[in-house]
Amino acid sequence: MNLFVFEYFSAGAMAGTPLAASATPEGQAMLNALLRDFTVLPGCRTMTCLAPGMLVPHAHEVAVVSGDWEASFDDLAGRADYALVIAPEAGGRLADLSRRAQGAGARLLGSSPESILAASDKGECARLFRQAGIPAPETVPVTRETVGAAAREMGFPVVVKPASGQDCDGVSLVAGPEDLDRALALLEGREDWLLQRYQPGVNASASILVCGNDVTPLSLNGQRIEPGIPFAYKGGSTPLDHPQSEAALDLAARAARLFPGLAGFVGLDMVLTDDGCMVIEINPRVTVAYSGVSRSLDANLAEAILNAAAHGVLPERFGPGRRVEFDKGGRDV
Repeated sequence: MNLFVFEYFSAGAMAGTPLAASATPEGQAMLNALLRDFTVLPGCRTMTCLAPGMLVPHAHEVAVVSGDWEASFDDLAGRADYALVIAPEAGGRLADLSRRAQGAGARLLGSSPESILAASDKGECARLFRQAGIPAPETVPVTRETVGAAAREMGFPVVVKPASGQDCDGVSLVAGPEDLDRALALLEGREDWLLQRYQPGVNASASILVCGNDVTPLSLNGQRIEPGIPFAYKGGSTPLDHPQSEAALDLAARAARLFPGLAGFVGLDMVLTDDGCMVIEINPRVTVAYSGVSRSLDANLAEAILNAAAHGVLPERFGPGRRVEFDKGGRDV
């Protein structure tokens, strides 16, 4: 069985841009962890493509991309039985590449392109969450002309963010009117902006496995995020011990079921307080938390992802894992 694992920034996409400089360590962490876990599975031959100078310690075949990473993508996807694609949701990149892998003949070890597009619209997600009775922050679409009045009406501090994006890219905590221009400068060139009520609490993420309407919770993880202009992701820890842990994982499963077609590893960003928990957004793909969760659990998480896609079988819930703390590059801290 040939398995193609693709990570957008590790392949050299958007090389030389600020986003690539920020996102590449996280991308490499996810890619390395996935290849480590898939490569040890009997009969599994792993393939990936990398920009020059990038290294992965685990892969049976590595295509070094000299410039045209898309040609390498098409070649490897065309020879793969399965493909697992990691890319930014913004601009439809993840959905497009997932569809491209399917078109080349590979079966996806992840969400359908349609569900990716649905989950990538953060404004629509917030609306669906609230409509379904899932606690989520008040979220409204804004423009440069309307954001000031909307922020004053909502009440500072507020969060401004792109309607589609990855991780903390373009996301800012705005303490007052004097900070708006600096935050909006990070959103220039993006089509749709959102204003969101700021929710203080413990930053967390839920990692789950999805197959059809079935969901297996994996872990609740802590996130080290520095709020500011922009927010900065510094790493995380797993499992997170919190009074709302069980409620948060149940809420994550409910939220995921709102998006038919989600599959494989899915992450949800959440905020926890002593009184409850709130879903901020959903990530329809492997997240950097995988690098910690896969080391924490006494099981091969990649095998569980493969079984879900190939056989429609999810494992029973995993027991609590050992404590793992990691930086944004997935390394132990």
